[in-house]
Amino acid sequence: MTYVLMRSWLLLALVFLPGLAAAQSTATIQGQVTDAENGDPLPGANVVLYRPGETTVFRGTAADVSGNYRLENLPAGTYEVVARFVGYEDARQTVTLTAGATVTVNLALTPVELGLNPVVVTASRRQEKVLESPASISVLDARELEQTATHATVASLRYVPGVDIAQSSLNRFQVSLRGFNSVFVAKTYALVDYRQATTPSLAINAFSAMPIAPIDLARVEVVRGPNSALYGAGVEQGVIHFITKDPLTYPGTSVMIGGGERSIIQGALRHAGVINDRLGYKIVGYYSQGQDWRLDPDDPTDRELLNAIHPRWGGRDYDTWQGYVYGTLQYQLNPQTTLTASGGYSSIKQITLANTGENVLDNFSTYFAQLRLQAGGFFGQVFYTQNDDGNTHFVRSPVYVYEKSFLMSAQAQYSFSVLDDRQRFVIGADYRRTVPRTGGTIHGRFEGRDETNEVGGYVQSETRLGDALDIVLAGRLDYDDVIQKTQFSPRVAFVFKPSSTHSFRTTYNRAFTTPPGVNLFLDLFIEDRGPFGIRGVGAVDGWTFPSQVQTSSFIPGIRAWPGVGIPLAVAYQAVTAGLAAQGALPGPLVAFLQSKASQIQGFSSGLMVTPDGAVLTSLEDVPAARQTITNSYELGYKGLFANKLLVMVDLYYTRKKNFISELQPFTPLVVTPGVANDLAAAIMDAFTDDELAAYGLDRQTLAGIYQQAAAALAANPIGLIEPVENFDPNRKPELLLTYVNFGDVDYYGVDVAVQWTPDARWNLFANFSWVSDNFFDDEELGEPGTGREISMNAPRYKVGGGVTYTAPSGLSINLAGRYVDKFEVRSGIFRGTVESYFLLDLGVGYDLSRLAPGLRIDILAQNLLNNKHREYIGAPKMGRLITTRLTYTVGGY
Repeated sequence: MTYVLMRSWLLLALVFLPGLAAAQSTATIQGQVTDAENGDPLPGANVVLYRPGETTVFRGTAADVSGNYRLENLPAGTYEVVARFVGYEDARQTVTLTAGATVTVNLALTPVELGLNPVVVTASRRQEKVLESPASISVLDARELEQTATHATVASLRYVPGVDIAQSSLNRFQVSLRGFNSVFVAKTYALVDYRQATTPSLAINAFSAMPIAPIDLARVEVVRGPNSALYGAGVEQGVIHFITKDPLTYPGTSVMIGGGERSIIQGALRHAGVINDRLGYKIVGYYSQGQDWRLDPDDPTDRELLNAIHPRWGGRDYDTWQGYVYGTLQYQLNPQTTLTASGGYSSIKQITLANTGENVLDNFSTYFAQLRLQAGGFFGQVFYTQNDDGNTHFVRSPVYVYEKSFLMSAQAQYSFSVLDDRQRFVIGADYRRTVPRTGGTIHGRFEGRDETNEVGGYVQSETRLGDALDIVLAGRLDYDDVIQKTQFSPRVAFVFKPSSTHSFRTTYNRAFTTPPGVNLFLDLFIEDRGPFGIRGVGAVDGWTFPSQVQTSSFIPGIRAWPGVGIPLAVAYQAVTAGLAAQGALPGPLVAFLQSKASQIQGFSSGLMVTPDGAVLTSLEDVPAARQTITNSYELGYKGLFANKLLVMVDLYYTRKKNFISELQPFTPLVVTPGVANDLAAAIMDAFTDDELAAYGLDRQTLAGIYQQAAAALAANPIGLIEPVENFDPNRKPELLLTYVNFGDVDYYGVDVAVQWTPDARWNLFANFSWVSDNFFDDEELGEPGTGREISMNAPRYKVGGGVTYTAPSGLSINLAGRYVDKFEVRSGIFRGTVESYFLLDLGVGYDLSRLAPGLRIDILAQNLLNNKHREYIGAPKMGRLITTRLTYTVGGY
């Protein structure tokens, strides 16, 4: 009965799915799809038809539980029949149909290695095999993404070598390549269908807002290491490129529904079709909601986060959701020329970390439009992206965010080859305009002078010297009108291929990073701490301390005084007021003591310290922000053994100059550890025993009272040092945080990955990443005594591995684990240690083609052992998460 109901429901659904009605015709193709080695049927195998000379699918279906398929109502003519199944080579056969005929075409598929050497486009901005690429690259294909029932697509990257991924909420992930993770500003270049997907102006990779529905992803390409020579500014750590399914190649309809723990509900729909064999269209919609992990008020770290919430918001909001809809029109003018137009809208609600504290992105929306043309060797595109803040607000202050920034970009590229394809050139140019619009809520005093225009051009040469050696040379020039400096980014690579399955490479890349808008123009009040405030500021002009240093006071009623320390008269008045407020002294004595304030002489010298308590020996101005230069040298090997075993080894050395830090405090606090003793001595000098006798006191007793009471002054900061540009006598002192350029940072590391697919059923992998240093103090930075420090916000080493088994029956099981070593976090106000953790994930899937071809269910238990752990400072502890997904696909793929 269940089977009958399921079939009836699916048939009813098909009536309402547009574009699926078949044209009436009088011919039929039928047959069976089997394994060529053992003759077993391949249920769920895709069978598609192509017309002669065409590259778009004309009609398609999926094999049933016995591997049988049937295509009816076909116009008479000649067709190429193609059968596809994961883990097998395509099988093809040409057939000619006459009206009224029924032709049987049986197709036997030969098992092959599972995607060990796919074609990629990101590393060189053109098509090439992974083994031929002059870069370190990994690929996740559509089947891997579809069968991983994670609620967040980006979580699928957690087992890719060299990827540092930290989850800070249910839908928020910080992702970097080879370290230098960040809660906010992205150091990894993210693309979706060749379009820069970073949020305009804010420069964050909000993966939950990107149009990357798992049912619409063709693959994800991850390129490790700098690549400014082709992509321009900001590509210092690598590229993550999400490539969706185009409608001409992937027509059909997919429906996904899912759910899981933490009240997760999700659904997606993708429909794509082809009109007149030339015009393809698709529409994709996705929605997900859930409850974020909760902070524990009994945990000291969580309690601090809860206490920082401004009363206006009534506590922490744990509701989270994301939704987007986007579409594509694709017109194929001829087999070499395709025009593609895309556009979409996304909206999210989630808690996200920033260097200045937590934000609630409530109905934060992003719009995009893109037009691109591929015509032989020419590629060109223009795109536009804009933010809309919705009801987004800060957590630590009562202020709503105004954020309507936008980004416009135009790119053109042409590739061609000469000398019988032994010499290839790629030339291109880019223009990008970023227009922040924050209404003063983020850029404050800098609003109106924060627009940025960037222009660049590049040339790449690939020369084949014989059958085994390729030389790649590339150079790029870029200019922006804020830093007003032209940068040159070269790239040199030698690729040695002794055979088609083994390659060795040595590469040099020079990349540069222009500080994004938030690093330059930030002006945001973060939090009121009573005697002082905390403000985040950019460094477009730098910050200067006065030549005659003064201490901005935390003591009420006194704004500042010269020197580093505290006048003993001020300390005396503060202690006297404190004793009076406590009722520790009788009124007449208090009046007498207050009258003697002018006789307290001297100054208690202080120390300048960081918020972490480190003593500073010098006071350094903050220069205007400069571009970071990254020089990277890499040796790499990729080998494919017996078409079963893929081995990848990358050794790299990186040196960064003018490294841009995370947001960090630069206005030192002032402490006076000797003030209690100094004050006691001053009292001994200012008073006589005779005048104190009327109050039953002597100098020694009074000095002891003040010495004990002044211990609180000695134990806590009494002020801070402010730069001249931010000093306001009518405003309380402010602890400033900014982005600082440091000297040189150098480190080296290794990424190792092994993947073994003995047959179509088994897939095993393991990877290991290690870096020589992930934390740099002021000595390592060449700035001793400044207290400055940098953390990669990522572990020195991490290990991952797993196994996947796919049975002919349609059952698939995957088990994977990863270990992340402990590391320090220095991201703005978020500072601390993330302890090491081990996570085990278990996934189970089943092909339900016996109910309906194209129907599949997948279940994933992330953190199967329920290891309560924190992946980033400022994030809640997270435990196990079980999700499930049901996917139904009909049509031509």
